Amino acid sequence: MTSHETQTSLRANVETGVPGLDEILGGGLVRGGVYLLEGMAGAGKTILSSQIGFHRVRQGEKVLYMTLIAESHDKLLAHLKGLSFFDEKAVAQQMLFVSGYHELMQDGLDGFLKLIASSIYDYRPSLMIIDGFRSAREFSETELSLSKFIHELNALVAAMDCTTLLLAPLSGNEPHPEHTLVDGLIELNRYNDGMRRAREIEVHKMRARNHLMGKHYFRISGSGLLMFPRLEAQCAAPAGPVDLKARLGFGLPHLDVLFGGGLSQGSTTTLLGPSGAGKTTLCLQFLAAGVARGERCLYLGFYEGPQRLIGKAEAVSIALTDAYRDGRLMIQWQPAIELAVDEIAAAALATAKQTGTTRMVIDGVEGFRDSALRTERFGLFLNALLHQLREAGITTLVTEELPLYPDPGPSRNSRVSALTENLVLLRYAETDAGLRRVISIVKQRESAHDPSTHELVISSNGLDVLESPLSAPVSTAPTVSATMQPRRPA
Repeated sequence: MTSHETQTSLRANVETGVPGLDEILGGGLVRGGVYLLEGMAGAGKTILSSQIGFHRVRQGEKVLYMTLIAESHDKLLAHLKGLSFFDEKAVAQQMLFVSGYHELMQDGLDGFLKLIASSIYDYRPSLMIIDGFRSAREFSETELSLSKFIHELNALVAAMDCTTLLLAPLSGNEPHPEHTLVDGLIELNRYNDGMRRAREIEVHKMRARNHLMGKHYFRISGSGLLMFPRLEAQCAAPAGPVDLKARLGFGLPHLDVLFGGGLSQGSTTTLLGPSGAGKTTLCLQFLAAGVARGERCLYLGFYEGPQRLIGKAEAVSIALTDAYRDGRLMIQWQPAIELAVDEIAAAALATAKQTGTTRMVIDGVEGFRDSALRTERFGLFLNALLHQLREAGITTLVTEELPLYPDPGPSRNSRVSALTENLVLLRYAETDAGLRRVISIVKQRESAHDPSTHELVISSNGLDVLESPLSAPVSTAPTVSATMQPRRPA
């Protein structure tokens, strides 16, 4: 470790105030460090740096915003006024704007550095933003002169305890001297998938910080940038010991007996079956059993809005209206369109933590998967989400749809069953009396269970699982064949 890196690691922490960013950075910025923020036009560099700046102003500090572009400060401020973090009273008081464009044009990097030094000595800012660093690159006569400028800037801001952000366009794979000389290198970019677009941030380098690796989704809202660390890059902190002997039932006596008393607390269960087999209805029954005991329950779905879902429950005598109104049952509904899965997961986990949720349903995981950007990471994402829920002691049901008739083409099964402790198969069976819904418990890791097939009855009077096993059903829908047997992830 160099002397500069040692000095950097001993400096105080600087929180950015941008939701999710400090977690990605490994705790925030280091006071007195120099950070290069690169991004294509429109990626959000100016908004991000200004958002950090106004946050530091709210902490009682001064911020110096220095521009190297010909655009007037009035135009810059006009663009920022529509964002909630903007504080007009702080402008020219704690948030100071200085143009270095003319000094750079007339006297090059030496003249610009003198302006920086005099401005820091005059205003004593804790944070400095240099917008348009590309101009400094272009006005450097050689790479050596630019390296010299960065070295002197590093020494100056470290001595004055002034954290510095350099804003520049993306350089692609082309190396620049400042990449090795700055304390951190942060990239804002866009991900393209056909007609779909998403904004992403990646931290390539961060001295004195154990930052999260890889790309992370963010979006620009009226409050500025909102960042959502990639779920599989995070470690779940255990919420406390879980009583594996504790059982959470469905409120259906015969079904709970099949499970040996109910589902183990903190376990995850996949309900697998074709459309109409009763997956969602059984989930609603599980939530109703929870709210009847005074528990907090959360439903996350992608196909049916709250009113339609509550109506569906009431139609089969599952009383959820009062629980939904008084907050014992929370419904997070997201239409299955273009989904930012990390944002949805972050909202669900935050709600679960704030309310003390004990039961959760993720209904329609295939819609979740198919609508997600970067579908190739969905398996790892879902594994991470279920791990977070498991560590929080939340008992979770996940529904996954199977085709009504076997599809000879490549399977699109997302293998949710491999990620969960329990697997319940719902299907149709043809008997002498006609077509019936049946239910079987295929696996249950925590305890013994009854694997026999029983009829599931859904009527206006409610749900019931018949006590006597169904004798020799003839399946008209898929069963768990050898090619679909659940398996543990490697």
